[in-house]
Amino acid sequence: MNAFLLDDEPHCTDVLRVMLERHCPEIRIAGIFNDPELALEALEAIKPDLLFLDIEMPRLNGFDFLQRCGNFPMQLIFTTAYDQYAVRAFKFSALDYLLKPIHPDELKQAVQKALQATSIARPEQLDIARYLKTVAMPDRIGLPVGQELILLDVAEILYCVSDGSYVTFHVMPGIAKNDRITVSKSLREIEELLNNPGFFRVHQSYLVNLKRIRKIIRSDGGQVVLTDGSTLPVARGKKAELLGVIERL
Repeated sequence: MNAFLLDDEPHCTDVLRVMLERHCPEIRIAGIFNDPELALEALEAIKPDLLFLDIEMPRLNGFDFLQRCGNFPMQLIFTTAYDQYAVRAFKFSALDYLLKPIHPDELKQAVQKALQATSIARPEQLDIARYLKTVAMPDRIGLPVGQELILLDVAEILYCVSDGSYVTFHVMPGIAKNDRITVSKSLREIEELLNNPGFFRVHQSYLVNLKRIRKIIRSDGGQVVLTDGSTLPVARGKKAELLGVIERL
């Protein structure tokens, strides 16, 4: 079985390569990439059976990469240091979701799943075109607040901020009382509810509507200024990814 390894950190692909060579001789490594764009160029020529994919990458994250793949049949195993993407990852029919540092036994089990899936021509092979047709991005969402269900146009959201087990929606003026709506949900749940690439997690506590960003202050870490004048922090590790996303809008 031919496999691609894609991770923006070279030491991660080095470690995964060694582990596969040592514990999974059934896998032939057909390509190792630390740049998603180069991996995309190589897909058609090499046609791997299996992709080991990181998620948090600058310029083009794992989910963006998959959407750029088009209708390309291959098995998928995510390799990431973050557990908050698991629900979204399995919407892409991923075989497994391995958290770094990867344990050899977990890697072997994931590879066995790939081998078994290939042997029975599993219909759930990665098919991005099918995924994009079946997962819709809502224009409106319903937010339960007390005894009410507030219907909110997604386009009217400026940003969301988390505070423990609560998230406050900051919306365009005149949409809601005090222009804020607080719900008892986590920010990760809100990301899943929105299911929208137009929103970006600029910080652990902030989810921003990209269309409402007026300017980016590229200081240490960085900040974004929104159309209502709100200024929000950008995590240092998110700045490059945010700039890459903005460039593609």
